Parts: sequence; structure tokens; C-alpha cells
Amino acid sequence: MVSVRYRIVVAADPRPTATYDTYFSALCHQPHSVYHRHRSFIPAKMRAIVFVTACIALLFSTPPTIAKVIDLTDATFEHQTQASTGQTTGKWFVKFMAPWCGHCKTLAPIWEDLDERLQENNSQDGILLAKVDATKEVEVAKRFKVQSYPTLKYFADRKMYNYRGARTIDAMYAFVTEGYKSAVAEDSIPPAPSMFEIKMKALRQKFEELTSNNKHLTYLLDDFDHILSMRKNAATALLAMGAFIGFWFGVIAMLLMGSDGAESKSKKKKKD
Repeated sequence: MVSVRYRIVVAADPRPTATYDTYFSALCHQPHSVYHRHRSFIPAKMRAIVFVTACIALLFSTPPTIAKVIDLTDATFEHQTQASTGQTTGKWFVKFMAPWCGHCKTLAPIWEDLDERLQENNSQDGILLAKVDATKEVEVAKRFKVQSYPTLKYFADRKMYNYRGARTIDAMYAFVTEGYKSAVAEDSIPPAPSMFEIKMKALRQKFEELTSNNKHLTYLLDDFDHILSMRKNAATALLAMGAFIGFWFGVIAMLLMGSDGAESKSKKKKKD
């Protein structure tokens, strides 16, 4: 209501707009004027505007959220780390652990602190910390031959390093930032499962569901799985041969069916 009354007084004033400053100066001497009542309202409004502006500035000036340790799985390990396919996503310090392992439980808070220090001091280096539950993600644990917990592996500069030093934040920080450069890397990084292996694994799981009650088929599946894991080339050749034979059986069957159909049509014509 104050602002409305304020507008009425100004609009009703017959004097030109150029004399408004003089008019307001005159009103200042009237203790109960509209101007005095409105003047007490302006600072409060301005304070609210300043407060909102400060909150917005504080919101956008806060530092970025520090990254957390990343959980990797069989499905995401190679996609995120690119361990054997270029390592273009950064340097990865990976902890293979088990939930029941006492040493892993001791290392857990140190691992978190190490991640925070790296993000605060070395964010430009692109060093990421991750963990793998080797009791659940058995395929990736088997790929890197994890036999004890925790197992620490560092993937950097397209190489893989096994960390066997002290499990202190200072020792590990020194290793992942500079120390690894003078360490001996592994001869090679185990390759990721091929698309053929992934498809065969899915096919095997479906086949297991269908043959769970048939021992003979289960033994046959175990033999094929052994061939697939130990002699991949032989398994590939076996599948290719099976596909080749199946294709030609299909062609021959179609030809026979076509010839039988032609003979039956010719016999019908003769009868007619």
C-alpha cells in the first residue's frame, strides 16, 4: 500500500518531472510524508537483493566436489579404465579387495584420504582411484590373476604396475605421482574379453539353465568350456566348422525340397 500511495502523490503532482528532485527534497522536511515512510522500505528491499546476490555468488564460487573412489565391475572395468586399449581415460590406481579381508578394511579409509589428496593437489594429472570386489567381479579378478587381498595395480602411461610398497598415504601418493616412473612394469596387460568370448559366456549361461538336470550335456558343456578357455583357436575353428557344415546341410535340404516340389508338379500336369 505504501508504494501505491507513493505513485499517487507523484502522479497527482502538476509540476514537471524535471522538478521531482526538488519536490522530494521538500518532502524530506515533512516528518510524516510519504517519502519518509517509503525511505524506510528501500533499505530493507536492497538488503534482500544484496543477500540473494551474495548467496548466488557463494553457490557458484564453491570449489568442485571432490571425486570419490569408483566402483568397477566385470562389465565396466575395461570401458572405464581402457587398461589394454590405450588408457585414454586417465591413470587408474585399482584396489582388488574382499569385504571380509581385514587388511582391506584397514586400507579403506586410507584409500579415501589418498583420493582426496590427489584430487586436491594433482587433479591435472588425471589420477583416479577405484576398487573391485573380487568376490563378486570374478571375471576381472581372474583376468588379472588376483590371488591375495588387497592387490593394488596401477595403470599409467599404457603400462601396468604392481604396487607392493607400504600401504600408507604418503608412500602410495609418492608412487602414483612420480615413483612408478622408476618402477618395473609388467611385460603385458591381459587383454579384455573379446566379443566372441562375451557371446559364448552368455550362450553358456543359457545352455546351463536348459541342461541343469542332464549330466551328459553338462559334461559336454564342461569339455567345450575347457577347450574355449585353454585353446581358443581350436574352439573358434570348431564353431566355424560347425557353422560351415550346418550351412551346406541347409542348402542341400533346400535343393532336395525344391526338386521334390518340381517332380510333384510335373506329375500333376501329366495326370491333367
